[in-house]
Amino acid sequence: MKKNSYLSLAILLVGLILLQSDAVNAQTSTYTKQFETSEYLKIHLLFTNDMHGGIAPSKAWFMNPEFPPDLGGGASMFSYVNEIRAEAAVEGAEVLLLDGGNIYQGTPLGMADSGRAMIDWMNEMQYDAAAIGLQEFMFGIDNIAALDKAAEFPLLSANVKSDEYDPQDRLIKTLQGVKVGIIGLTTSNTPNKLLPEQTSGTSFSKEIPVVNQQLRSLKEEGVNCVLGLFHLGVPYQRENEFAEFIDTYEEESDFSDRVITNLEMAHLVSGVDIIISGGTNAGYNTPWEDPQTHTLVIQGYGGASNIGHIILYVHRGTGTLAGYKKPFSRGVLLTLSTDDIQADKLMSSQLSALEAESIKPRKRDFSKTVPAFSQVSQTPELDRWGFDVPNFNQDSHLEVATWNMEWFPKANDSTITAVAEIMQKANADIYAVQEIGSLKQFAAMMDLLPAYGFQVTRQSSFFDQAIVYKKNILTYVGREEPFAHADYNFAGRPPLRVDFLWKNGEQLEPVSVINLHLKCCGNGLERRKKSVDELHEYLRRGMEWGEENIIVLGDWNDQLDDVGMVQSFGAFLDDPENFLFTTAEIAGDIDQASYPSWPSFLDHILIAKGFYDEYKNGSTIQTLPVEDWLGNWENYELIISDHRPVLMQLNMSH
Repeated sequence: MKKNSYLSLAILLVGLILLQSDAVNAQTSTYTKQFETSEYLKIHLLFTNDMHGGIAPSKAWFMNPEFPPDLGGGASMFSYVNEIRAEAAVEGAEVLLLDGGNIYQGTPLGMADSGRAMIDWMNEMQYDAAAIGLQEFMFGIDNIAALDKAAEFPLLSANVKSDEYDPQDRLIKTLQGVKVGIIGLTTSNTPNKLLPEQTSGTSFSKEIPVVNQQLRSLKEEGVNCVLGLFHLGVPYQRENEFAEFIDTYEEESDFSDRVITNLEMAHLVSGVDIIISGGTNAGYNTPWEDPQTHTLVIQGYGGASNIGHIILYVHRGTGTLAGYKKPFSRGVLLTLSTDDIQADKLMSSQLSALEAESIKPRKRDFSKTVPAFSQVSQTPELDRWGFDVPNFNQDSHLEVATWNMEWFPKANDSTITAVAEIMQKANADIYAVQEIGSLKQFAAMMDLLPAYGFQVTRQSSFFDQAIVYKKNILTYVGREEPFAHADYNFAGRPPLRVDFLWKNGEQLEPVSVINLHLKCCGNGLERRKKSVDELHEYLRRGMEWGEENIIVLGDWNDQLDDVGMVQSFGAFLDDPENFLFTTAEIAGDIDQASYPSWPSFLDHILIAKGFYDEYKNGSTIQTLPVEDWLGNWENYELIISDHRPVLMQLNMSH
């Protein structure tokens, strides 16, 4: 026999040995036919994440904005899960249905009863477990405890603790004699993303030590196949983000101050076979495999637009994960188009009815609100920076400003103190704020301004908005986030509407303020047009009920002097009888550009006809020269924003 023949035979034998070893122990082996034997337990792992209450039938605007296909939502998901369960019963396989958190926040259906409707639906779906997501804290830890009590499956989080309620940390499922461990985690960054009262009394331990401890406990209990329900998110550019992490992480002595993502968790901790991720809406059809630990990370798109499905093969003798298979040609995610998955008719009807009730237009009755005004009108003067800011407040005027604060706070405490000082000294009655990156830090700023109250968005996908108001002249009546059930055209940032009673001398005036932040780039023009059309229709319907004292303000991300097909605001511009852009009179003045870097005028204030007479009665509109107060534009842009605030002084004297 020739020498190369011996070598070929040796390679073949080594390959066969390695193949046999991998079939039993290598947790990321791809599918081989030998998995379809009695030696291996087949598990259909079905998963969801970041559903945000979006289970009602809907349109897939993200797939085709002009002709969106129909999505069956929770009703199509129900059909698919039942189909897989029936298939598994025939083939002797098992099914696990898991969720990565952020269950209910984000739609009126989910928010209407603080998440209970979503839990009822998940009970009907027969979920096995769900992670406690960041947004589950929308109504505090007590609400999570109530949802957990109503759920017929555990809400898991091993790193969340409170005096009143400690979630279950892990779950062991015994499937045909094989133990599968499921660990839950909530990002320890949760308190930084929410208002302090939402996480009050709750501690969030760092993730890595907690997972290592859980793995040791599971090993002691004879569990060798471990799934992680980790609400830590996967970055939108996972390959780039992971490469950057690898380049820098070894210089870190520890990760106690780092916000851990699931890619980092997979790399830094050994022993978790698959991480079912939640915490971001970025879906990936292909699992991520860490090159060092071989942990798989899977994550679907948010909004209940899809369901994830991956087939696992666990060696019955060792209880270890031997391999997996992607059930679809594209990977592990199935879009819930009704063309592909028929929606269960009864459930579809039930979910449609729930959504219809949650978004039903309701007339506001300001007369039922008992006026309650704070006595706090003067507060300790803020003068850390010594800004020379004029006092714009005038008697019998309503001063309203819009201010995009660009990833507030850009410079942390410097931003907080600078903005608070400007707000106090400018002394406007209402500020509409966009682009809040940290609600915790925004609340810290508001602590410096006790004369003001505030309302923030609860259903934005990213970038929160807030309406800040003087409590001694404005009584809060109610709030709404219209279009939260279908916010694609609003870029995932539904407008925030807050209704007030304003004390104007001895009179009380109803005032409704709507704060918006429209889509910017890419296909922004078409989405802005559609969002403006929707908003115009919404406000005209309110006018039929007599709601005419409306102010709409915010970052509209477009200019009023555009013409023809590139004009976003046609619906309002073509209805001068009912709506007026007060910023129209200064939008052409380059010195007053609200976005000087380009320079352009993107931040507008619109009034409805209820304020026409007041505006004509000596009211003013201006862009505030913030760069003068901070010394120059570079200082302002470094500390606060790339947008200037715009202020309207509405003369309400009769």
